[in-house]
Amino acid sequence: MEHFDFSPTPISRLSYYSAKYGLELYMKRDDLFPSALGGSKSRMLQYILFPLKRKGIKTIVTAGGPCSNFNRAIALLCAEHGFKLKLVSYTDNPEEYVTSLNNYLVGLTGCEYVYCKKTEVPQTIESVMKRSDDLTHFVYGGGKTLTGIFAYYDAIKELKEQYPKGFDDVFVACGTGTTLTGICAGMQKYYPETKVHGISVARTCEAEWRVLEEDMSLLNGYLNANYDFSNLSFHDEFLCGGYSKTCGKELSVIRECISNEGIVIDPTYVGKAFYGMMSILADNEYKGKKVLFWNTGGLMNLLSQKDEFNL
Repeated sequence: MEHFDFSPTPISRLSYYSAKYGLELYMKRDDLFPSALGGSKSRMLQYILFPLKRKGIKTIVTAGGPCSNFNRAIALLCAEHGFKLKLVSYTDNPEEYVTSLNNYLVGLTGCEYVYCKKTEVPQTIESVMKRSDDLTHFVYGGGKTLTGIFAYYDAIKELKEQYPKGFDDVFVACGTGTTLTGICAGMQKYYPETKVHGISVARTCEAEWRVLEEDMSLLNGYLNANYDFSNLSFHDEFLCGGYSKTCGKELSVIRECISNEGIVIDPTYVGKAFYGMMSILADNEYKGKKVLFWNTGGLMNLLSQKDEFNL
């Protein structure tokens, strides 16, 4: 799949944690992805939006809540590449429209909001699309498409070129499963001995597994391949009560990371996965290993949730 040109994101060695756990810990810095304030959604959208621009699409329709990293990334990239954006926006907590910095940035781009309740999203999207012309395209919220999955399958090729020796273990946050699926498949191709740890930020393994298998089936169909999740260890024991919820231990890990590595991680996604990884790496079996943490970004969520650190 073709995409807009972009530079590879850097890999940082985490010296504090390497010394603390007696291993070699590295971080793939997609939080520093070079457009739309970074993050995994910005990487996915390089692949999602490129063919639409080539086709002459003028208007993008998508849907998401006010705290969505995807909304922020697509709004900024639509502004950059000359698309008009119609955003179907929904939440059960209207206060998020005020507190979310992602939503604040989306508003600054001048996109067209279409507000609705969570239960009204499908029919609202249908109504917007019916009123649109042939140069309008709907993009699934969160980048949950074959193209989004492929973006992270392709990202492992980028990693291989940067670090050909490989890693024993890779850790990454899992929300909807798009990023995790691409990484599991890409690892099987480029680093077949590496174990992938998906740290769930929202769902139990039982609730997530069917979605993951559907995503892998999509990718396999496109690639004519037979990738699976045999290299995956899925962790749902660090949910802290559910999506966007936190706990004292997670907040302590976030403080520790920022104060000792100078790397910002957020409570909703990356911080929760990092907290899970820290708990796992405390096991002596990881001593001496080479470990990679994939930072998928989320600075705006950290700043929006700043009051939680006053607890």
